[in-house]
Amino acid sequence: MAIVRDFGKAPVDALVIGGGIAGCSLGYELARRGFKTTILEQSMIAAESSGRNTGTLLSGPQKEVVELLDASVAVYAELADGPVPFEFAAIAHLLISEDEGSFEAAAAVADRYRAAGVPMEKIMGKDLARDHPRIGFKVAGGYSVGRAWTLEPMGATHAFAHAAREAGATIRTGLRVAQIFSRGGKVQGVLTDQGIVPADLVFIANGLWMSDLLRRTVGDGPLPGLPLTAGRGWLIQLGKLDFELPWIVEELTWPDQEELGRRMRLDGLADVAAQRDDQPAVEAICLNPMRGGDARLGASVQPAFRDLVRNTDMASRIAGRTLRMLPGLGSPQVKNVYPGNRPMLSDGLPVAGRTAVEGLFVHGGMGSIGMHAAPATARWLVDAALSGDGNPTQEWLRPDRFPGWGTA
Repeated sequence: MAIVRDFGKAPVDALVIGGGIAGCSLGYELARRGFKTTILEQSMIAAESSGRNTGTLLSGPQKEVVELLDASVAVYAELADGPVPFEFAAIAHLLISEDEGSFEAAAAVADRYRAAGVPMEKIMGKDLARDHPRIGFKVAGGYSVGRAWTLEPMGATHAFAHAAREAGATIRTGLRVAQIFSRGGKVQGVLTDQGIVPADLVFIANGLWMSDLLRRTVGDGPLPGLPLTAGRGWLIQLGKLDFELPWIVEELTWPDQEELGRRMRLDGLADVAAQRDDQPAVEAICLNPMRGGDARLGASVQPAFRDLVRNTDMASRIAGRTLRMLPGLGSPQVKNVYPGNRPMLSDGLPVAGRTAVEGLFVHGGMGSIGMHAAPATARWLVDAALSGDGNPTQEWLRPDRFPGWGTA
């Protein structure tokens, strides 16, 4: 593709906008296939949600979620023994229900897990309390779930960044992309705070800033927006546990991705007036014992606006919920409490595919399953770009599933 260049610079085959898990996994996939690749990050690697999550890779009651999990685990395994450690390991997974009513309702959810190919084994609350007195379970029961993994998210994102560099990619941090520009229906490059960077291929993988860049695609743009919402979650970083916790413990109140996407929608001014962004969509226990002996405790998610912080009592609510069901968690120190924004789409699933501008792709909307989904979607997207179509074979990932999106 012949492109007119400014400043006499040689073309860059591929630019990736964003240095989170979505962008770094894309950079790795592009560079290892021989593309001259540059990752542009306005802040630091894993500065946002990729460095602020529980580090859990969990099965769910949807076949799409399980497909993402299995494919991403295979990619993580490629880097697990590399020079950047990220505590990647298989782990047991326990879903719990606090009361008899929710435990009975959980049977139908367990059947959906099984239908998606995930083993589920019922456990009574009294047996958990008897076998693990130090934790002090006060629950009606739970399910032991097959197929779960844990990792340290900051390290995992940097492992992809390092692998991308080793394959020849360049990473430039502290550099904001202000616009994407195109001419004649083809992408030409991007405008940054330090000038124009030409490119043949551009991948938007910058999380909650994706909608901004779609709007600021100039020349042949702006492009249609995607129904992205900032899903804000709160996490509690615990110090070393003084007992062994053999599983990730998760409360069985977290909905599937489709229902989660429905709860996360924010529309017009009426939602702002009603402060709907101050109303949690989900609050539940999700406790991940890390390999260093410490633990991350969450989780919650609420529809939010990227730059408006409300609902600051959520950490205390999570702590109270945990002590009600797992009173043995009262002894570890609390090291930090912090929020994180997750880019959520209205159907709860990620997006990966081409736009109406030739050479311009989107990769994002990972929501609460970003670490779980990004390595797989990055690989599928690069495969699709190399095939000449640009849209993955998984139709549920494509941006044209949303009304108003054109890729002609």
